Amino acid sequence: MPLILVALALSLMACSAEMPPPVTGTRVMEISDIRPVINAVALSPDGSLVVVGDMEGELVAREVPSGAERWTVRVHPRGAARSINGVFVSPDAALVATTGHEARTVELWDAATGKPAAVLDIARSRGAAFHPVERTLAVAGDRTIHVVDLDQSQVVRTLPNAHAGEPVYAVAFSGDGQTLASISVEGAIKLWSWPALALRSSIALSRGLESMSPVSLALNRHGTWVAANGIMGRVHVADVAKGREERTFANVAEAPGHGMHAELRQSLAFTDDGEWLFAPDTHDRGLRILHIRSGKAYPVLQGQAPFYKAVALAIAASTVALLRPGDDQGRGPYGLEVWRLTYQARPQ
Repeated sequence: MPLILVALALSLMACSAEMPPPVTGTRVMEISDIRPVINAVALSPDGSLVVVGDMEGELVAREVPSGAERWTVRVHPRGAARSINGVFVSPDAALVATTGHEARTVELWDAATGKPAAVLDIARSRGAAFHPVERTLAVAGDRTIHVVDLDQSQVVRTLPNAHAGEPVYAVAFSGDGQTLASISVEGAIKLWSWPALALRSSIALSRGLESMSPVSLALNRHGTWVAANGIMGRVHVADVAKGREERTFANVAEAPGHGMHAELRQSLAFTDDGEWLFAPDTHDRGLRILHIRSGKAYPVLQGQAPFYKAVALAIAASTVALLRPGDDQGRGPYGLEVWRLTYQARPQ
């Protein structure tokens, strides 16, 4: 369905709470019995490649929907006590970036072959974002935002102490590429104009554990809405023009039968029209879609896993990938699932 029709159908369905979910999901790929502790997942923009990283430093790329392995690389030597905490695929699907909370470097890989493309001297990286048009990568490394020129394979600019001494936990570009957002460990959001990187506005999320230690950050296409979810799973949505938090969506960072996990990463994404937001389902057992203005939430999919620990979304390809543990305590063996999203037709 063309994006304009998708936006129309979604907007119409927001008018009635009695209508069925505006989006549903169908599982198209499943890989089970994965023994390493897989920790991060990413999808290529066209949904044809899914990449997972594990706690032992191994990176595996698979074709979708066949599940065939395209390549496997070891990011760090076995026993290096370094896990892969983030995986990101560039908009042109040419590069894969890997980050780590305790790592000394950020790595770039050729997405087609898995061959090393570059090693960047950026330590303690918690978030990264490829620019939607330019060959640029923004990385949150400890208290600094690093701007990487991908043609030169090097850092060309930094914003040291970007959040007044607080570690930066995530970064995100707006879909039009004109705004870069960042969020600190305490839930403070800053909006930077691109490419000048002049500070446009600052937004403080409501205090509490929900906004601290954010695990995901997203901007809509024109940078008018920014969303984040934190350690307790609650989704915070802020109006950028007003410079304030407008709405929150509750979550329970505890699936039935086990304690808090709060592990979901890269788990928020706006639809192309910017009025809807994909987010983890309550209890993190699937995916839901949130209508920003009305505050309504609709289920999209729910799998058989006790909970999902990481999510990747490819909006253009209507595809979502999820990592699941083997039991309700978060132990293995692990599984990888890819689901295809279907937008419902205009209601009769």
